[in-house]
Amino acid sequence: MITEEIARAKQAKQKRLFTGLIIVIVLGLLATALLYVVTNMSLVSPDDDSQPTDDNTPAMSSETGQKQGNEAELRQAYLEAFAYFENTLKPQLATIDIVNWDNALSDTLKRQEKEALSAFSAGQYANAKAAMDDLIATAEKAITDSKSAFEEAMQQAQSAYQNDDYDRARLAIDNAQMLDNSSQQAQALASQIERIPQITDLKEAIRVAKVENNASKELSLINQLLDIAPDRTAMQERADTLRSQLAETQFSRLINQSYRAIENRQATEAKKALSAAEKMYPSRSAVTDIKKQIAALDSQLRFETHRENALAAEKSDDWNTAKQQLELALKEKPADKMISDKFADAERIVSLSQTLKHLLATPYRLANPQNKTAADIALIQSQSYTQKSPTLAKMRAQLESTLRAVNTPVEVTVLSDGNTFVSVRGVGNVGTTTSKVIELKPGPYTFEGKRQGYKSKLVEVMIPLDSNFYQLRVVADERL
Repeated sequence: MITEEIARAKQAKQKRLFTGLIIVIVLGLLATALLYVVTNMSLVSPDDDSQPTDDNTPAMSSETGQKQGNEAELRQAYLEAFAYFENTLKPQLATIDIVNWDNALSDTLKRQEKEALSAFSAGQYANAKAAMDDLIATAEKAITDSKSAFEEAMQQAQSAYQNDDYDRARLAIDNAQMLDNSSQQAQALASQIERIPQITDLKEAIRVAKVENNASKELSLINQLLDIAPDRTAMQERADTLRSQLAETQFSRLINQSYRAIENRQATEAKKALSAAEKMYPSRSAVTDIKKQIAALDSQLRFETHRENALAAEKSDDWNTAKQQLELALKEKPADKMISDKFADAERIVSLSQTLKHLLATPYRLANPQNKTAADIALIQSQSYTQKSPTLAKMRAQLESTLRAVNTPVEVTVLSDGNTFVSVRGVGNVGTTTSKVIELKPGPYTFEGKRQGYKSKLVEVMIPLDSNFYQLRVVADERL
């Protein structure tokens, strides 16, 4: 019924100005008519029966209209107040557990609401409006008082929560939720309060870890606490301090580990520890110092490796490898005299080996005086290195033997038919013979046989190094 009345009131409100305007116009007309009648009555005789004598009729009509207008206004005012209470105040009252907070206040609100509805239903609009005003005043005061009490309860709950006082915090948050069951802030705080026992246990474990000077365990426990209570600023500050301490400890451990690895000549381990330390504090002087020491260690290790490889190659008479490794070693330590001397020996042995090898590759050319001179020089130069290189000594001996052989004449028997004139190009004539022995040094020769009426005969031979005699036949037997 009231809802329908509110709807009709909203429509009537829009027409009220128009209705009021009409009423004003009507009252104005009535007032004009009344003035006209009074004026006429003063001009005529009281005995004149032709004029109306009912003076009370116009006055009664005006009073009735004004009364009806007041009733309509009171009714409309009530409906508007009722709508404000229903739509604005009542939803706010619904968030308060008024019965448990203030039972007397709950009874008052119920009674005032009932009185307002009863008066309106009876058509007593003035009483209904007055009762509704009382109800609104009571409701607004209740809402204001509950908000104030809610804020106070929340402060008490928050304070108790920060002090880990579960009982006091639980009582305060229950009061707050009783005063406003729609508050998400109160719901969140209630959830936090339920974690107080867990927080208390963690704080005790943190205390024990601190007494034990176990920073790593303490930090782990603090992180667990902050996961469920991130608002604990003191714990957050302690966590930051512990992280800094642990980082410093870890950094120092890594630096010391790197130094020990360098002392133990473990470059890989030193680099691994340094890399981890550098990620933490890249600009620390210790990092720079260790980098220099690792670089020096790397250089020393490379030097030793090249030196050992060179010595191994020297022992195996591999002087090319020895030369390469000694050269690499000198890049690490250019001032090392021993390595420098060994490199000079290796370089000389390699060079002499190449020279001897080249001379031995064309042994018959050693009969040439110029080549023989070069070979003699090489033999002299290599003499002092034969103890260091068996291969060089062997090539030197081979060159000496070859030189002797290539310069030792071989008995060459030249056979012919007695009609052919035989000669050796570039050497001399053998003559016409059936058999003749001459001496030639080992090497390549071209024998030529000539005879009148026959084509010349050319015979190319190689007088070997490893033989004391050689025989060939030269006969010009092909007619022209």
